[in-house]
Amino acid sequence: MKVIPVIDIKSGQAVLAKQGNRLNYQPLSTPLCASSDPKTVIRAFLSVWGFKKIYIADLDSLMAVGDNTDCINSLFKSFPEINFIIDCGKIMPHYSPFRTAQYQAILGTESFSAEALSGVNKNFILSLDFSANNLAMGDSTLYNTPQLWPKELIIMTLALVGKNHGADFKKIAYYHQHYPDHNFIAAGGIRNIEDLKQLERIGIQQVLVASALHNKQLKKEDLHYFL
Repeated sequence: MKVIPVIDIKSGQAVLAKQGNRLNYQPLSTPLCASSDPKTVIRAFLSVWGFKKIYIADLDSLMAVGDNTDCINSLFKSFPEINFIIDCGKIMPHYSPFRTAQYQAILGTESFSAEALSGVNKNFILSLDFSANNLAMGDSTLYNTPQLWPKELIIMTLALVGKNHGADFKKIAYYHQHYPDHNFIAAGGIRNIEDLKQLERIGIQQVLVASALHNKQLKKEDLHYFL
């Protein structure tokens, strides 16, 4: 099981995500990290565990109201040992990673159609995005067309982000069982070590986590159990 911490960035600040209502996300201040500075947040994550991969969502870019490219480029430079997977709604953002493997694109169904992805090199992670109402977002054909998929996919359930209600185990299990040739990353609602154990029993090997780390529901000893 690989735990991947999540940072949502808006106007250069890390914000607390909840149910995909991006306009109302507030600057981060949690038991783990009182600061909303993205570098300080990463250092807080690293104080819990020596994570090698971190997920970033550039919310301004996803909402088409700007971007946080300069901020993200500074993270590449400040944390050269960390690999970043980034969702910004663009196929070719102006990033300057310290090394090639330091950056991998996440392309989400909320931003891209099946036609747009059909000619893209599959060195990306596809995010199957489900809305705050738990509905498929964007081009519905992408949700059941595995020939368009890369090897890795995120099952992103925005309805559960920040809710502390647990992951959508049924949906995650469905995709894992029906598409065994792909690796699925669970995202949304993961609370604690028991949720990680349940996902492991389903067969999931990677999870995106934010709130459980920030609220200290997932601690160093829990991560040690898996990692």
